Amino acid sequence: MNTDLVEDKKKSEKKAINITQTLVIRPPQRSSVGIGKLQSAIKSADRGRRERLYDLYGELLRDPVLSNAIERRIMAITNTEILFQKEDKEVEEMAELIESHEFEETIAEIIRAKLFGKTVLELDFTNGYKVYSIPRKHLNTETKEILRNISDVTGYPYENDDFLLNIGKDDDLGVILTVAPFAIYKREGTGDFAQFVELFGIDTLVGYYDPDDENGRQEMETSMKERGSGASVTMSKNSKIETVGTSRQGQVDIHDRFLAKCDEQILIGILGQTMTTKDGSSLSQSKTHAQTEDDINQADRRFVQRVLNQELLPRLAKRGYPVEGGKFVFAEKGENLTKKEQLEIAEKVNSLTENGVDEGYFFETFGLPKAKGEKSHPNPPKGREQEPNEEEEQEEPQEPADKNKKQKTENQEPKAKSQKRKAKNLSLFDRIKDFFGDAPK
Repeated sequence: MNTDLVEDKKKSEKKAINITQTLVIRPPQRSSVGIGKLQSAIKSADRGRRERLYDLYGELLRDPVLSNAIERRIMAITNTEILFQKEDKEVEEMAELIESHEFEETIAEIIRAKLFGKTVLELDFTNGYKVYSIPRKHLNTETKEILRNISDVTGYPYENDDFLLNIGKDDDLGVILTVAPFAIYKREGTGDFAQFVELFGIDTLVGYYDPDDENGRQEMETSMKERGSGASVTMSKNSKIETVGTSRQGQVDIHDRFLAKCDEQILIGILGQTMTTKDGSSLSQSKTHAQTEDDINQADRRFVQRVLNQELLPRLAKRGYPVEGGKFVFAEKGENLTKKEQLEIAEKVNSLTENGVDEGYFFETFGLPKAKGEKSHPNPPKGREQEPNEEEEQEEPQEPADKNKKQKTENQEPKAKSQKRKAKNLSLFDRIKDFFGDAPK
């Protein structure tokens, strides 16, 4: 049957056979996981057979911390804008392909190659652009073949094929392998914690009954059975009931610390840090950890960019896409700045350049309402003097010298109003600077 696939492939050079439609897909083997099973699956994967390892990966992905960390790393790439450029200019004809669901799935699968290991994608250009991920359980990395059935000995080669994207190294088992032991320890520790809560989470009730009162003993036993969950003891002592239990806070803390340590190692293995996911101790430390995650995301973007330009681009060129002389690039990600930092930069640019900063930038960036009528530039550029304000040109009438002191006192305005009138005469730029002057960084 595998020979038929090869012969059919040779007969048709223009259209690839959809290998994914010929595979016999079996449901995953759901079973308990353990360190022993992990080691056995790794040894099998080293010999090219990966089905047991990926069944174990699938079971571990039920851990919410692990699955969320993986999705977060993938979304950091798929949510980043990607462009196709020629001579630093965007090619609009490629925008439709880039915005398609199939292209986003291509990017996501390229990232999964770093997380799960060896990945092979099948391309279909019959009706537009479509992509299918070959189930990793069907890859025999020792013979470099795609197995129709995971129990087959031979299959279809995945190297040197225009319709197959061969991503990653054959001996790569993915980043998940480094955190798999901690996910297993966490699952087992959570089970132990659940058993601890079941046994010791409810205090034990002890019922004492009068040894001479047989009816009292029977009533006591019946009431304890009907009590529900929780341990209970019935013994003779004049039908006395008390609660027996000691503080186990230290034992609870041990479970909490163990599970938290497992989560921490999982997050470090996938994201490189923990403070942007869990509570951090300080803002400066969280920024440092965020920078570590940004470095990992940047490495992922470079990896995706290389695969797209070196592997996918030649295949698109053969199918008539306008990619000659161009390349896929990720849009540069700017640094996150506070409003005050943006204002300081705008001030420097406005004072050092001839044309200054457009007034609309201040309204849009800082969300300020526009005043009625036209206003002069907040800080006019060099060589351009600011026109005087009409209110400033009007001189205030001088008070007669012979007015008495009482009339002057009545005409004096409060200090706050005087300050408000001065603030009103400030330029737009100075008003913005005054507003954000005390804002926290």
